[in-house]
Order: sequence, then C-alpha cells, then structure tokens
Amino acid sequence: MRRPLLPMTNPKNKFPLSKTEFLIYLLNSNNPTIMKKICVLTLGIIAAASMSAQTATVKEAEKAFKGVNSYSSYQNAVKTITPAFSDPETSGNAQTYWIPGKAGFKLYDDMYGQKIIGKDVNLDDMGSALLDGYNYALKALKVDTVIDKKGKPKTKFSKEIAGTIANHHNDFANAGSAFWDSKNYPKAYEAFMAYVAIPNNKSLGESTPKALPDTIAAQMAYYAGLAAWQAEKLPEAAAAFEEMMRIGYDDISAYDYAYSVAYQMNDEAKKLEYSKIAFEKFGTAKPDFLQRIISSYITDKKYDEARELLEKAIQADPKNGTYYYLIGVLYDDKGEKEKSQESFKKAVEIDPENAMANFSYGTSLIQQYERLDEKTGDMSQADYNKYRAETMNPLLKEASVYLEKAYKLDDSMNNALTNLKIVYYNLNDGENLKRVENLLL
Repeated sequence: MRRPLLPMTNPKNKFPLSKTEFLIYLLNSNNPTIMKKICVLTLGIIAAASMSAQTATVKEAEKAFKGVNSYSSYQNAVKTITPAFSDPETSGNAQTYWIPGKAGFKLYDDMYGQKIIGKDVNLDDMGSALLDGYNYALKALKVDTVIDKKGKPKTKFSKEIAGTIANHHNDFANAGSAFWDSKNYPKAYEAFMAYVAIPNNKSLGESTPKALPDTIAAQMAYYAGLAAWQAEKLPEAAAAFEEMMRIGYDDISAYDYAYSVAYQMNDEAKKLEYSKIAFEKFGTAKPDFLQRIISSYITDKKYDEARELLEKAIQADPKNGTYYYLIGVLYDDKGEKEKSQESFKKAVEIDPENAMANFSYGTSLIQQYERLDEKTGDMSQADYNKYRAETMNPLLKEASVYLEKAYKLDDSMNNALTNLKIVYYNLNDGENLKRVENLLL
C-alpha cells in the first residue's frame, strides 16, 4: 500500500514549516522512501548553494570593476574575481574573463583621456591596464563559443570583444614604446608582440585590423626581440627574432642579435638556422654569417657540406680572402696541415688586411717548424745547428712577420703575441721577446 505524502506542517502545532525545519523533520523519520527523497533534496540544495556562491562572486566582482579609477584599484578588483577563474562552474564562462577584460580596456581609455587633456598619468599603469584587458579578452574569446540545441555555434560576447581589441590595435605600439622608455622590458615585449599578432588573429573575424606592412611588422617584431633579450627572456627573444626573420627585416645587425640570443641559449640548431637565413639574405656583406655556418659544420664534422658551400662562395666571389681562410680552417680541423697552410697563404695574398688570415698563416709556419724539428732526432749537433739555421729558422722569421701584422690589425689578438713569444724565444731574440712579454702584461 502506497504511503501518503506528509504535509509540510508541524503535526502538533499545525503551522507551516520552513525548508530547514522540514528537512530536520524528515531526517528524524525512518521511512525509507522519505530518506531517499531527502538525499536528492539535500544534493539539490548544496548544488544550488554552490552555484549561487560562484554567481555571487562574479556579480560582486562586476560591481567592483565599475568603481575602478586607478590601476591599483583595478588589481584589487581582479582579486575578487580570481576564484572564479579556477572554479569549474565559472571557468568556462566567457563573462568571467570579459568582465576584467572590458574593465582593463575602459581604464586604459579613461587614463588616455586624462593624458590628452594634460593631466599627469602613469604610462606604465596605463599600458598595464591595456595588456591586462587584452589578455583577459583573449581568454574570454576562447571560451565564448557554445553549441545550441540545434547544434549551431553561438557567441555572446565575441563581437564586442573582437571590436574592442581591434579598436585598440595601435595603442599597443605606443604602450610598447612607453614600457621601453621606462625600462619595463618584459611588458614592452608583450605590447610589441600583441601589436604584431592582432592583425593575424583569425578569431577576431570581421573586426580583424588590416595587415601591417611587412616593414612595420618586422620592425615591431625586432623591437619585441630586443625587449625580451633585455629582460633575459631568451626563448621569447628567439621567437620574436624568428618572426622578424620570417617577415623579412633589412637591418643586418638584427640578425647578429638573433645569433647572440641563440649563442646565449647554447642552441646549436638555432645558431646554424639564423646564420643560414642571414647568409641567404645578405650574402658576403658580413662574412661572419658564412663563417658561423662553416664553424657549425666543422663542429659537427660535416666537412663535405662545408667544402661544398665554400666552393660555391668562391665561384661567386673568387676575390674574397675570407673564403680561403675558412677552407684553411676546415683542412686544419681535418688534420691536413699542408693544405690548410696553402689556403691561409692564399687568403693573405688576396686580403693582406685580414687579421685572422695573417694570424693563421703565421701560426701554420710555426707548426711547420715544429714538424721539421721532430724529424731531427738522429742528426748530429752540428748538422742540427746547420739545418736549423738554414731551413727551420727562416720559417720562424717569416711567421713573425705575419703574426706582427695580425696584432697590428687587431691589438686584442693576444694569441698572436703568445705565438710571437714562441718565435722570438726559439730565435734567441731577447729584445723582441721582452717587448712581446710586456705587451702581454
């Protein structure tokens, strides 16, 4: 027999009970049917309480953002909504992120308006509000699309978000410059990269700004790379420089900076990649690029690739002494000393003012002297003295000429002085030995 439903009243006093009193009353009952209903009712109450708590958090934050009049007050308002970013009930809701995003853009606009009428404005705070608004807007845009009952995608805030970002596009370049001037390099990097990225953001739809001219986009990516480098954010700097190179930038020094970042990262693959890009773009305008490629190939023992590249370079520019110098380096690493010496000599003949070629050829003459000396073990002292005077010492004297020239061309080349010490010691030239030793002090 079905049990009758209990009325929501007190059996003794017959007046209506509150929901809480009714729940207590049911809990005191031993009726299994009633107990089952209690579980369902309890879970519903708890879920409703949780949902209303998160909704209250978002609404409370929305009110807090309406009172924002400074970046510090904006940051305080962000704290009120932060719990909603990680709660499953609200973290997938675009409004959760668009509230601080929209407020960030509004604060930027308000501060910009004050700046226009001549009021003193903290440009770092103004730019920070812009960046925060942008970053929260991107998060909102990412979760704004929902699928309706008919299976069609629907958005609630996307049009407004996209329009707001697009309308502030040029402001990111100005903010980046302000951050750079104040040496706030991490945020300068963010602002410059945002300026480059916005025209390429397909999620902005019809609001997407017109594509930047390549010269402007590459220059901004270059500035972003410099800012990240200054901030010691090496992976970010590398990414910015790679974007610069992808677009195409005509400042040759920018490619040197990119290489320096890869060098600091100790990333051999990037060092080679950047050097190849630079060499393809600028050719022999800066020999360092080819030299770095060859150095990388030699390090990896890719002698055939290095030789092939150098031979092509020589065919294109046979009067470039650097190419012969690099072939000499290649042969030297392979242990083919005679071939390397011939190449170094050819490099000096073509380019007498090449410090490294002079140093390398002079050094190769010392090495030739040492190889000859190793073969004199069976000679008598008289024969040795004669052989040394007639055959070996002339090599040292010739070496001194090229090593002195190398140091004259580049007085930071202390290894040239070190080798000159060996030369003058073996020639018993005390005067020059003392001079060189004093230069090394």
